[in-house]
Amino acid sequence: MVTGRTLVALALAAALMVGAAAGQERKPAIEGTFKQFKYRTVEGSTMTLSDVLGKATLVVFFFPTCQYCNVALPVIQKLHDSYKDSGLLTVWINVLPEQDRMLPRWRSSHGFTVPILLGGHGVQKDYSLTMTPTHYLLDAAGHILSRHDGFKLGDETELERRIQQALFPTSQPAR
Repeated sequence: MVTGRTLVALALAAALMVGAAAGQERKPAIEGTFKQFKYRTVEGSTMTLSDVLGKATLVVFFFPTCQYCNVALPVIQKLHDSYKDSGLLTVWINVLPEQDRMLPRWRSSHGFTVPILLGGHGVQKDYSLTMTPTHYLLDAAGHILSRHDGFKLGDETELERRIQQALFPTSQPAR
């Protein structure tokens, strides 16, 4: 049986995926501090923004059935693995609570190790999300260094450059 709540979730998922496919909108570096949060992990514990702040932190908003997220997240996992020993912390936040129950199996089947948080209802509004995946790169104090909406192969090059700038500010590659 399809409920009204299921229809709303499906409509939201479709809108987020259409937004990701449409313009690959890019937003410049944003001034300000990332909004504080307190979310449950897939395992049931609680994490706050201060728990996930490292030398640099990559926050990715996604949902498990998003086709663009499923292209982006293996790439993000590789970046996480490459830079975690240099101070990069990474966290993924599910934006569709209706898909929370899928997460443990989905994560295991893909071999993902990045912590996953359950964003709950309202997360899209709280962070002005118009598509998934949406990536925020934060500094150690939680200031927003960059935001990137959507994903296509090749976007990881710019994301990696930004991560390197955040982690190694004095050894930035020449432009």
